[in-house]
Amino acid sequence: MIKVLVFSDSHGNQAYMKQKIKDEAPFDVLIHAGDLEDTLENVLGPVDYHTHIVKGNCDYGRDVPLEKIFKLGGRAVLLLHGHSLDNTHCHPGMDMNRMVYYARSKGCDMLIYGHTHIPHYEVLDDGFIILNPGSISLPRQSDMNRTYAVLEIEDKEVTVTHKHY
Repeated sequence: MIKVLVFSDSHGNQAYMKQKIKDEAPFDVLIHAGDLEDTLENVLGPVDYHTHIVKGNCDYGRDVPLEKIFKLGGRAVLLLHGHSLDNTHCHPGMDMNRMVYYARSKGCDMLIYGHTHIPHYEVLDDGFIILNPGSISLPRQSDMNRTYAVLEIEDKEVTVTHKHY
């Protein structure tokens, strides 16, 4: 079993994320879907778990990729922020089908994105997973709760829980 913490859109306010990292320990992987507005090294220091991060539209000058593909258990994951897709402008609210198509064209069966600040979790008919953890610092959904996601993965089976701060 792999335990994964997924954050997005912390926008330089790292205190909430740091607290949840402490609360959720131990875990195996930390993912940040962009708009960290810092480096993970500055925020976390040395860590004993894997990290994956992508550049968001507010991560000016950060030396991280716009997208990243990696394995989580038996899943192939495309991680991106959601403001850019294959070096063209996009927005998850209007371009979700294009984002899913792109992820599939890269051999992925899971898409993790940010940008909207609104938590979203969906499993398509063929088992493709779409996940947005929401924002840990600047939520935009109606209840205005700061959110992140916890994934428990065993091979291709994924349990997703959105948590509130």
